[in-house]
Amino acid sequence: MRLYKYAFLLMSTAIFCLPIACQKGKDHIEIANSLVKENKLDEALAEYSKAIEANVNLSEAYYGRGNVYLGQEKLEEAATDFRKAIDINPKYIDAHRKLAETFTKIGAPDDEFQKRYKAIENDPENPLNYVDLGVFLHKLQKEIDAIEQYKRALELDPKNPYIMFNLGVGYLDMGLYADAETMFKEVVEINPSYDNGHYNLAISLHKQGKVDETIKELNKTLEVNPKYSDAYVVFGLIKLTEKKFEEAIAQYNKAMEINPDNLDARYQRAIVFALQKRYDEALTENMAVLEKNPKYTNAAYNIGVIYHRTDRLDRAMEWYDKITKKIDPLYEDAYYNRAQLYTMKGDHSKAYSDYISYSYITKWRTGKDPAVVYKQDEIKEMFMQSVPTLKGQAKDQEVELKSN
Repeated sequence: MRLYKYAFLLMSTAIFCLPIACQKGKDHIEIANSLVKENKLDEALAEYSKAIEANVNLSEAYYGRGNVYLGQEKLEEAATDFRKAIDINPKYIDAHRKLAETFTKIGAPDDEFQKRYKAIENDPENPLNYVDLGVFLHKLQKEIDAIEQYKRALELDPKNPYIMFNLGVGYLDMGLYADAETMFKEVVEINPSYDNGHYNLAISLHKQGKVDETIKELNKTLEVNPKYSDAYVVFGLIKLTEKKFEEAIAQYNKAMEINPDNLDARYQRAIVFALQKRYDEALTENMAVLEKNPKYTNAAYNIGVIYHRTDRLDRAMEWYDKITKKIDPLYEDAYYNRAQLYTMKGDHSKAYSDYISYSYITKWRTGKDPAVVYKQDEIKEMFMQSVPTLKGQAKDQEVELKSN
C-alpha cells in the first residue's frame, strides 16, 4: 500500500446543538462521571446513555460510556463508543488512545496471558514455556513480542529446530526475510526431512526474489512430502509473477487435487481471476473460501476491493464494514479503503476517523508509524488518487502462505 507524508495539521470541527439539549446532556455527563468515581458503573452507563439521548453529538458521553464498557471488558461496545466519539470529534486524542487500547484487548482475555506468564515464573529454565507464550502472541499478530519470546527460548536450547522454526516464521511475518532464511536453513540442516522447514525456507527465498533457489526448496519439500499441496500454491505464485495466468491456475488446481480444502489455493485462484478482470468468477471463489472459513479475512477484503474497483461502492462499503465490525476489527487495510469511500462521498470526518484507526492499528502491529494525515483536503487528494490493492497480489509482496 502506498503511503504519503504530509504536514501535521489538526482538523477542526464545529459541533452545533440547541442550548437546552446541550446543557441537559452535559448535566447527565457530570452525574455519570461522579457515579464512575463511586464505582456505580451500571448507573453511570444509564446516565451516559441519557446524555446521548439528550444530544447525540456529545462526544464526551460516548467516550465516558466507552470507558465504562472497557472497564467491564465489553470490548465491542467500547470500540463502538470510542469510534463514535472520534466521528464526532476527530481530534479527541484520549478517545484515539482508548480505541487503540481496546483493539489490543480484543485479541485475548488477560487470564490467557497470565496462565502463560505463570508457567514461565514457575519454570523459567524450560524453553517450551517461552515458545508457548510466543505462539500465543503470534496468533494475536504481536510478532515483535513473539520473536522476543522465541529468542529467549533459543538461548536456553540453541539447537532446537522447533524453536528455530517458530522464530523463522516470526521473522517472515515481520518482513525480515533474510533473517527468516538464515533460521530455516539451520532448521533443514539439522533435520533435512522436515518438510515445513524446506517449505518456509522457500517462502523466505521467494519473498527476496530468489526464484531459482525457491524452486529448488519447493522441489525438496515435495521430495520429502509429495502431498504437500501448499508447495504448488507457491509454484503458482511464481507463474503469477511472470504473468503466466493459466499456468498459475494449473498449479493452484494441482494443489486442490491433493487437498480440495486448500483455501489458499482457491484464494490465489480468485486473485488470478480478478487480475484477468473475470470479476464474477473471482467473487465466486472468494465466497467459496468464506463459506469454508468465515474468518478468512483476506478473501472478504478482496471481495470489497473487487466491488470497489468496479464502482459498486455500496457493496464495497458493506464488505469493509463487515470486516471491521464482525470478521477482524484489527484489519487495518479495511479502514484505509473505507476511508477512501467516505472521502468520495465527501464525508471527510469519517475518512479521517478511519485513517486514524488504520494508523493506530498499524503502529500497534508493527511498532512503526505510518504516514499521518490530518488535513481534510490532503486526505481527499490522497484517497482520490489511490486504488485499493488486492491482498495477496503478487506485486504487493503481502502473500501469507505459511504452514502451521
